[in-house]
Formats: sequence, structure tokens, C-alpha cells
Amino acid sequence: MENAIRQNLVSRRYGKNRVMMALCFLAAVLGIFFLSVILVSLLYRGVSALSLDVFTMSIPAQGSRGGLINAIYGTVLVTGCAILIAAPIGILAGTYLVEYANGTKLAEFAKFINDILLSAPSIIVGVFVYGAVVVPMHGNSAIAGILALALIALPVVNRTTQDMLLLVPNALREATAALGAPRWKSMTLVIYRSAWTGILTGILLAVARISGETAPLLFTAGYSKFMNAGLTGPIATLPVAINTLAADAGEDLKQLAWAGALIITVAILALNVLARVLSGRRQ
Repeated sequence: MENAIRQNLVSRRYGKNRVMMALCFLAAVLGIFFLSVILVSLLYRGVSALSLDVFTMSIPAQGSRGGLINAIYGTVLVTGCAILIAAPIGILAGTYLVEYANGTKLAEFAKFINDILLSAPSIIVGVFVYGAVVVPMHGNSAIAGILALALIALPVVNRTTQDMLLLVPNALREATAALGAPRWKSMTLVIYRSAWTGILTGILLAVARISGETAPLLFTAGYSKFMNAGLTGPIATLPVAINTLAADAGEDLKQLAWAGALIITVAILALNVLARVLSGRRQ
């Protein structure tokens, strides 16, 4: 009797396990299917829209030839400047929270705020920078876009730096202290050398995230069909250009939007692959 009950329980568990495995498999197949449809559509439409003009000419008016060189330049400029601001601040802040203030109430509060910023919708950052920078400057500007993207990238770099520094064995810190090395020399020559691959991976992931942001740039950097090398005026970026061109009635401009979508997807994919390679090398 007891064996029969036990066998019945085991068979029921096996049945539930098979059902859950089937559901998980179905969910994976559906996810891969829809992702594949998106990627195939993007490749089919994007590759056919690529030409030399895309990389040599600015965004055109409807019915004329043109490309996306000003939007590509704007994306590189805004993203590059934003990460140059966010990376050092994020690394130094993460270092302070782990190496100097770890376990204090200040560190716990700072980590809590950082996690909130990490999960906050990017449009909130865009609205904040719009009120703090765009309104006082009486117009959109590359500076406002840079600040918005820097605020989005900062918590990513900060959090990654914290995680990587926490993985460094305390034995390394104790060994450098036993040798009489100053704290700053221990950080620069030992701790950072052990964690630099992970920190660099976090920076690359931050670049991948902000390079595809559209909502904050709509409020801050604005949009322009012309090449703008300055920082005080509106500037075109690929995400905003894709959003604007896709909504246009002209079929030629829609084709440019597909080309822009392919370019930014390939760029973000390359950054993610590089981050994976660096992460795997560290492990």
C-alpha cells in the first residue's frame, strides 16, 4: 500500500515536471521565433536600403537623395561624450562605496538610489534634463542630450564597478597592506588590475544601452537634418532619426529608417558580443 502511494506521488511529480518542461520549451520557441522574425525583417529591409549615400550624405528632404551621416555622427558624439562623463564618475563612486564606505548607512542609501536610477524609465531622465537644461537654454542642444545619456549610463557603470570590486579577493587587499603599500597604490596597481575586465564590460554595456535610447533625446538633443558640429544646437541621432523618418509619408525616407535601424542594431550587437568576450575571458 505504501509503495503504491509513493509510486503514485512520483508519477504525479514526473507528470508535473513534463508539463512545466513543455511550457518552458514552448516559451523559448515563441521567444526565438518572434526575435527571428524581427531580425529577418530588419536584415531584409535594412540591407536593401543600404548604399554609399547612407554613409556620405545628410538626412534629405522628401523626394531627394540623402543619407544618415549627420545622425551617425550625432550618435557617436552624444554617446561618446556621455560615456566620458559617466565612466569616471561611476567608477570612482563605485570604488568609494565598496572600498571606503562599505557597510555604512551612506553606502546603503547610495546603493538604493543607484538601483532606482538603474531601473527608472529613460523618459523620466529626459523630462528632468528638459526642465533643468533645455528650458533655461531656450532650446534643444547636444549638451542636453549628453547629460541625459550620462545620467542613464552612470548607474550602470556604478553598479558594475561595485560588483566587480566585490569579487576581488580580500587576500589581495591584505597582501598589499602587509607590504606597506598606500591605499591608493593598492587600488590602482592591484585591485583595478584584477577588476578592469569586468569594469570595461560594464562600460560597454552602458554604451550599448544609451546608444539606442530615443525618448530622452526627443526631449533634449532634438532633431536636425543638417550636420551640426557644435554642442549648443539641436543635433540628429540615429534613434531619433529612425523615429522621425519612419513616421514620414515618403517611401524613400522609410527606407532610410530601415537602414538606420540595421546600423544601430549591428553596432549594439557588436558591443554586446565584445562585452561577452571580455566577461568570458575574465571568468
